[in-house]
Amino acid sequence: TDNRNTSGNISRCEPKCDPKPMQTLFRHSLLALSALLLLPFLTVDLRADDVVINRKGEEIELTGEALVVAKNGGMLFQTPDGHMWLIQPEEIIKSVDDDNHPVPLKNKALGSQLLEELPDGFKIHHAGDFVIAYNTEKDYARWVGGLYRRLQRGFADHWQRKKFKIQEPEFPLAVVIFKDESEYNRHMVKELGAIAPGLVAYYNLQSNRVAMFDLTANQTVNKNRKRRISEVLAAPRAIQMVATVIHEGTHQLMFNTGMQTRMSDTPLWLNEGLAMYFETPDLSNNRGWRAIGKINHARLVNFKQSLKRRPADSLSLMLTSDKRFRDPDSALDAYAESWAFCYFLLKKHEEKFVEYLKFMSKKPQQKIDSHETRLSDFKKILGQDLQALDREFLQFVSKLR
Repeated sequence: TDNRNTSGNISRCEPKCDPKPMQTLFRHSLLALSALLLLPFLTVDLRADDVVINRKGEEIELTGEALVVAKNGGMLFQTPDGHMWLIQPEEIIKSVDDDNHPVPLKNKALGSQLLEELPDGFKIHHAGDFVIAYNTEKDYARWVGGLYRRLQRGFADHWQRKKFKIQEPEFPLAVVIFKDESEYNRHMVKELGAIAPGLVAYYNLQSNRVAMFDLTANQTVNKNRKRRISEVLAAPRAIQMVATVIHEGTHQLMFNTGMQTRMSDTPLWLNEGLAMYFETPDLSNNRGWRAIGKINHARLVNFKQSLKRRPADSLSLMLTSDKRFRDPDSALDAYAESWAFCYFLLKKHEEKFVEYLKFMSKKPQQKIDSHETRLSDFKKILGQDLQALDREFLQFVSKLR
């Protein structure tokens, strides 16, 4: 079997980040999904609304609904907070169908749940659809909330202009902000099983939450908080910090507005390329970001530097397999090419690319596509001649500055 990243993304590696720890994060969260999805699935309507499982010796009661049930009893189970649980059959103690369709939590209820789950000292800040749990200063939570609300509005407006109808999120969008990197790292180990050095934020596909830490935590100035945030954004390293925060928020929006389906076989080039399309920082703005669809110069430089080692069949490889995204030796090149290709398609083949996005948004959760299916899906909408498209792509990128 092809052990690909079948769901898009949990987190990503920044250009200055060692890609190796990311392999652990991908495997930790996605191998269980791969094992579940590779099983034959029932075609009958089998449901479970209450499940009791034994996970690592702990008995856990879950209320929600089974989205997918395998023949051997394994489940993809969703709770009212939007968390998707990958449950193997041997973990199930009992399951009950009570005919009650679970109702998604409202913002206030999710905030209360987050406070119960997180250590003492956390508070809740509401920013539209975003529920932000934080144990740092409130102004920083407000800054993130403002950033994400602007992103959400810009995201919806952008796709509406391109005739892609964006849905309202079914669940509140949870964001957890830790006061410093050490607490954030402890949370990452508990949730994902590993630390990815240099990763200042990540979106967890299963919990449907973004986690990060206060980027201004190490600043030592005796001025008000807004000034401290401005100082951080003025520093060179803020470019990737702000880009990462926006990037992970974009993943959360894509998976909660009908653009992509959580736990479906979304190709990484598409998932990551679109997130990078939105991430471009703008440090001339006091919030660090306002640009959608502008040239991402960091990715452009990376891609142009990679051309001398780019395989002749690079486009075909990217469309059919996620392997290069998970290989430390090729990950940065793959990310850069996926941004460049999505940017090219949106600028030069917008109508067909949006048609392709609509098609991909309907991918089912219970199926892994073969390489051939991935390529066929792309070709039937974007065109059969990949070599001609690749030449046009490279010529377009060569003129970008």
